[in-house]
Order: sequence, then structure tokens, then C-alpha cells
Amino acid sequence: MLPIAAVAGIAGIALGGAWSSGALAVPPYVFLLTLVAAAVSYFGRSAGTLIRAIIGFLVVWHLAAVAILVVNQLGLLRPELGPYLPTSASVLLSVIFAVVVFGLSFLGTIRQITRLADPYFEARDKGVVALPFGLRISLQERYIAHGLLFVLLTINIAQVLATVLLNQWNNRFYTALQERAEATFWIELRFFTIVAFLWVVLAVYELYLTQYTQIRWRRWLTGQLTEHWLTGGVHYRMRLTGSQTDNPDQRIAEDVRMFTSTTLELMIRFFSAVLTLYSFVLILWGLSTNFKYQVAGFNLESVPGYLVWAALIFAVIGTVFAHLIGRALILINFQRQRYEADFRFSLVRVRENDEQIALLKGEDAERAGLARRFGNIVSNWFDYMRYTKRLTWFTAFLNQTSIIFPYVILAPAYFSGAVQLGALTQTAGAFGRVENALSLFTNLYGSLADYKSVIDRLTGFNRTAAAVQVPPTPAIATQTAGEALTLTDLAVTLPDGKPVVTAPSLTVSRGDRVLVTGPSGSGKSTLFRALAGIWPHGSGSVTVPSGASLMLLPQRPYFPVGTLRDAVSYPAGRGDYSDADIVKALEAVKLPGLAGRLDEEASWHMILSGGEQQRLAMARALLCKPDWLFLDEATAAIDEAGEAALYNTIREWLPDTTLVSIGHRSTLANFHDRRVHLSPGDNGIHVAADAPLMLMAKA
Repeated sequence: MLPIAAVAGIAGIALGGAWSSGALAVPPYVFLLTLVAAAVSYFGRSAGTLIRAIIGFLVVWHLAAVAILVVNQLGLLRPELGPYLPTSASVLLSVIFAVVVFGLSFLGTIRQITRLADPYFEARDKGVVALPFGLRISLQERYIAHGLLFVLLTINIAQVLATVLLNQWNNRFYTALQERAEATFWIELRFFTIVAFLWVVLAVYELYLTQYTQIRWRRWLTGQLTEHWLTGGVHYRMRLTGSQTDNPDQRIAEDVRMFTSTTLELMIRFFSAVLTLYSFVLILWGLSTNFKYQVAGFNLESVPGYLVWAALIFAVIGTVFAHLIGRALILINFQRQRYEADFRFSLVRVRENDEQIALLKGEDAERAGLARRFGNIVSNWFDYMRYTKRLTWFTAFLNQTSIIFPYVILAPAYFSGAVQLGALTQTAGAFGRVENALSLFTNLYGSLADYKSVIDRLTGFNRTAAAVQVPPTPAIATQTAGEALTLTDLAVTLPDGKPVVTAPSLTVSRGDRVLVTGPSGSGKSTLFRALAGIWPHGSGSVTVPSGASLMLLPQRPYFPVGTLRDAVSYPAGRGDYSDADIVKALEAVKLPGLAGRLDEEASWHMILSGGEQQRLAMARALLCKPDWLFLDEATAAIDEAGEAALYNTIREWLPDTTLVSIGHRSTLANFHDRRVHLSPGDNGIHVAADAPLMLMAKA
């Protein structure tokens, strides 16, 4: 922004000097406006990146228009280009628009939008743009984003110019028809063909480049949100804490799509509306002098630009009533998206747990639950229908009225013979353009209601994700040092502060094999989550050996949808383990029948039994070879003989791995050297400070 502000300031000073010396006949307000543009560009640095980009474009546009004016006054352009060049009055628009955009940047909703949009327009990661003839260029994504935005805004200026030319053509063409001037008719038809063709080309590429920008922006923003969500256990802590984090899948998939597409659409339409409004207000203001007649003894022509004021009053009335009728749609749309996502999530849960539901004969309960959630959708939909019907009644009536309204105003002058048919159609067209531009808010009210709810959901998602990235106070401190796992004054709590388990002092040395026991619900699994560093709620510290790799296998393992090779290798990438090693690990955990299915894609958590899933997870541990292995009832679904075989396999494959297990079976004592028992105390479950470690017979 500073270079643009400097150029605009220098240009303004130069124009002022040229004017004062008489070297140029440029009106004085032109160099004053240029100085205003420089000031807006300078102070616009405090706004968001997207706002700065738009202001920068407007200032560049202003400077280009002023440059063309100067070049034309110096006689360097052909005279026949005069009707198509910017006038002294038209340079006012870019400055007014820049001031308006800068003023809008202080509104709360606009700040929400820019906070969501700015990261993309600041992105420094490399992007590739495919050009015609197989050319490809690599640029920082922010340069691509700014470039596409500038091209789209330039196309809009060209489209509005083409629309103005067609409006002027209207007068000449219909006047030629009325006067039966055949030669003029064919000349005007050729003019229409050229301008209309150019307008079609602009419309096609505006649509194409808008869609191209949408998918680039959506791809980048989806990647960023996914990275934030799946980094450092944020996704897990968001589920524990936030009231604004329901259905993150919907926010990343659906809301990002709607935000990127709607932001571009509204920005382009708003820009086009302002251009159209300004251009056709000038036309309509001048045409108002052609329609001289009286209404109830009052001379309308005595009101300068009365047709402009009529269009303004018509649009303002429509906008006010549309807001009063449809404002409830904002909350209704917010709730509708949440209810739809809840229902989809429930359907997915039924699909993923169909076996358990069938075994428990839980179909009736599931139907009742789905009916309740769908009932919320139905109730919300009826609210949506009711308010949409009211808004449609009004907007449909307004749209139909707007078609005939200018002719009702202009008819007396036409029938009196004051104007010809061409002037009537041109003026009616200009009136309609002005009224449509002023009615943008009314015409887009339904989309704006949806858009506001999308903004609120994405803002809530980002706010909660940022909040859980910062540990709560107090929080469990996790650090790396030494060769042992050490708990110091550890107090694990629920998010609301309710105590779960305490461990004043506990040390697990490298190579130990420790069994953690205790009553069901005593907090053993929560303690493991704290050791893994994903449970921040509590106080005290957990010291993990420096450079050690940790793996925790839960009772119910997770498998990504994909090939069996991906499932057993997770979280490692494809190709990190050879097929021979994978087959050997499967055979070691007594799953030789899966060795020939490595390339088969399936939902393995639905195909394999609970015991098979735990065996497959154990094969994952054998391949990973962690320094520290935590088993949270990871063999509970396997019979005692199979469990014993797996523990012997661990000892054989991972002789140097430190093993910490949670379990209830007494037979597990044979595979561990020590036991930590969690017992109830006065302040909940705790590990006694006097080292409650009972030596057990080695297997």
C-alpha cells in the first residue's frame, strides 16, 4: 500500500502544479481527489489484507483514469475514442468507492470476513498456475490471489462499460425503428453485435475465473483448517471443551465451500452494483431533464434528477421492509445447518455400528433417535418456509413492480410527445439499472442470511481451535528429559475441574514392564491420555525421556478407510514398511489370513471382529517398534491364551521397549515386573505417594 500511496501523492501534487501553472485544463477537484486517494491508501494499511487489496485496486484504477484524461488533453489520443474515455466526473467514483470500502472495514461483520479471508491473501506458500499452451508459472499463493482478484474487478469495469454502451444504443436503435431509418438500423445492429459479443466473452471469463479462484481459495483454506484441526490433538481437545465446535466436518467441508464462493460472489456483485449505480445515475440524472410534465400542479423537472430520487426512494423502501421481514432467517439458517449435520452424523454412526445395533435389537431406539433429530430439521424447515414465504411475497411483488414502475413515471412525457420511443426505453433501462443496484441488499437477503451463519460458524471454529491450542490454566506440563518417565505432583481433572486421579510421585524407568490396575472408572485411561500429552486438564508435570518414541494402543483401535496395508501401517505413510515386514507382523499376531489382502480397500473397523482389530493394532506396534508402548486394555477382546501369546510376541519382537499396560485380568501379572494400583482416597482416586509398587514374579 505504501508504494501506491506514494505514487498517488506524487501524482496529486504534480496535477496540482500543472493546474496552477495553466499547463493542463484538468479541473482542480481531480488533483484533490488524487490526494484523497493517496490518503486512503496510506491509512488503509490498518485494514485487513483483503480490504487493502481492494483499496489498492481502486487507487490504481483512479490513477489510470486520471492518466488517460491527461493523455487525452495533450492530444495524444484519436478524437473518435472520446465517447469511450473516462470523463472528469467519472474519476470521482474510484475515490468514493475507496473511501466507502475503508469505512466498511470498521464494521464488525466485515472484520469477521476479513479475519477469515486475510490468511489466504497473505499466504506465502508456493502455488502453480496453468496457462494456455501448456505454460506453468510458480508464484506465492498471495500473488496469485491478488492477481485473480484484480482481473475479476477489471472484468467488472469492462462489463459495466459495455452495459452503458448498450443503454446508449437503446436510444439510437429504437429511435431508428420509430423513424423507419433503415440505414441507421443496420449500423446500430452491427454496433450491438460487437458490444454484445464482447460482453459475452467477459461474462464467460468472469464466471470461469471466479470458479477458478473459488477452488484455489477453498483448497488452501481447507488445508489450513484441516492442519489446525489435526495438529497437536486440537481436534480431541475441541471435542472436550467447545460449545461452538459441533460438527467440525461440516465446517471444514460445507462452510468453507459456502464462504469462499459467497464471499467472491458478494464482493463482485457489490462492486458491480456500485459501478452500475454510479454510471447510470449520471445517465439518469441527465435524462431527467427530458421528461417535463406536472403532477398535481407540481413541475417535476424543478427537482434536479428527480428520476434518480424516485429510484432511490423505491429501493430504500424495499430494503427496509426486506430486512424487517427476513432478519429472523439469519438464526434459522444457523440452526438449520447444525440440525442437518447432526442428522447426517447420526446416520453415519448407525452405519458404523450396525452390528452392535443388530445384536442388541436396537433398531427401534435408533429410529426414535433419528426421528427426534429429523424432527428438529422439520420444525426448523417450517420456520424457514414461513419467513421465506413472507420475504418472497414482498420481493416478488417488488420485482414485478420495478418492471413497470419507470414506465408509469415516464408515460405522461412520452404520450405528450416530449420524447421519442428510444429515449423512453433508454431512460426506463437506466432507471431499472439504478433501482436494481440500489436493491442489491433486498435481492440477496436470503443469501446474506445464509452467509452470516456461515461466517459465525467458521469464526466459532477458529476461535475454539485457537483457544485449545493454548493450554488451560492450570495445565499439566509435559517436558522431555532424562531416561525415565516421571510424574511429579500430577493431578488429572475433568475440564470442569473435578478431580480424576492424582499421582504425587511416580517413576517408570526405561525397560520396565508395569501393569496399572484399579477399579473400573478409576481414571486409568484418563491417566494414559495425560501421559500421551493429549489431556491438558489438571496440574503437575509429566517428564518423558528425551528422544523417545511413544505409542498408545486403546481398547478400540482406529483404522483409516483404505487398503489393509494403510491400516496396519498407520500412522506411518505408505511405503514406510515393506510388504514382507507387514506379512511377517500379521503372522506374528496370528492373522495370516490377511496377508493376501494388503491391497484390498475396505472399512476394516466394520469387517474385522473386536479381537481381530486388536491383533491388527498389535501388528502396527510390532512394525513401529516404539521405545515406550502403552496398552490401554488393548487385548481385552482376546482370550487369555491369545493374550499370553501376544505378550510373548511383544517380548520377543520388542525386547528393549518399555511396556505399560492397563488391565483387569490377573493373568497379566505374569508379563509385567511391577504394578501401579489406583485406589480411592479422600479426594478421589490416587496413586499413593509412598510408592505403591508391588513387585511381581517375572514370567
